Amino acid sequence: MTASLSEGMADGLAYRFRLGSDTLVIIFSQVRVPAGKFGLERLFASTTHSLLLFNEPVNNWYRGREAVIDGLIGEAASAAKAARLILYGSSMGAFGAAEAAARHSEAELYAFAPDFRIGEPGSQSTMSGLAVRSNEPDLGRLLGSPRRGAARIIVPLFDPYDAGVGARLADQGLPDGLTLVPLRSSHEVHDHLYSLNIIRKIVATFRRDVGVEAAARGLLVRSVDWPVYNRLAAARAAFDAGANIDPEVLLRLLPDINPGLMLFAAEVMERAGDLRRAEALLAELDMAIASDLVLAGLAKRFLKEVPRRRIRLLKEAGELAASRHVAVEAAARFPTDEGFAALAAMSG
Repeated sequence: MTASLSEGMADGLAYRFRLGSDTLVIIFSQVRVPAGKFGLERLFASTTHSLLLFNEPVNNWYRGREAVIDGLIGEAASAAKAARLILYGSSMGAFGAAEAAARHSEAELYAFAPDFRIGEPGSQSTMSGLAVRSNEPDLGRLLGSPRRGAARIIVPLFDPYDAGVGARLADQGLPDGLTLVPLRSSHEVHDHLYSLNIIRKIVATFRRDVGVEAAARGLLVRSVDWPVYNRLAAARAAFDAGANIDPEVLLRLLPDINPGLMLFAAEVMERAGDLRRAEALLAELDMAIASDLVLAGLAKRFLKEVPRRRIRLLKEAGELAASRHVAVEAAARFPTDEGFAALAAMSG
């Protein structure tokens, strides 16, 4: 390992290298990881792999960093005498990993909930303030060729946009080496899998199949009607652009409980002014989550959104006692969340 490779900055990209085995894992940080830190570093701390960690604190989705990234990968691979390359990331990190995978067809890829294209409506990158650039490749183009290293795109079906990403990839046809792993999860799917102890098993050796491990915990959806999820994603995009959506048509898209769909339908009802109906749908979702181990294991930041919206809707509808009741329940379910405790006290 050279001194320059150990840790540093190159063209706005922060990196850190740890020499270990001849399996080199290249980890792309997700958004909002502060300067001096690297996303998922603690997850890999107890593994024996060689690690190359990247972070782009400006949250620019690794745009324009290709040459720097490839140079560091080459140097790290040489230092580790790497026999195996694994590209790994979630959300922003997933897109960065997928983009690198297009240039390294021999590498394996684990991409959790990547955007389809940077800056397109509904994407996480758009929420970070990025815009579409002309001639910029999308995920389908990046991963459209056969690979020597297996690529796995983990698709959370509880997020309309993310599910639509899976639908678009499935619609264009999957090349050899690319697998979609559709899961009953939200955009925070990596956190969800971590909480269920699935991720730690995967990254320990990268010999376990993420789909098999997820299936054992009831998360894997074996048969997916991708055109339906394409329609769901299109409805979400149209709604965000100002279109009116019929909530009943929306709810009939999927026969099973889908928290993302129900949250979306509640938004539609709220925009139409039907606050009580929106809250009732969210109350139904809260009950479904409480009675389903998979749903109850979703990332807390996602789960908290349901009572948070219920509290706001009830207040706006003038149902102050009911709002306080939901706030008190939420404070009990999430005792470390000071926001719910404050809402419960204020409602009183």
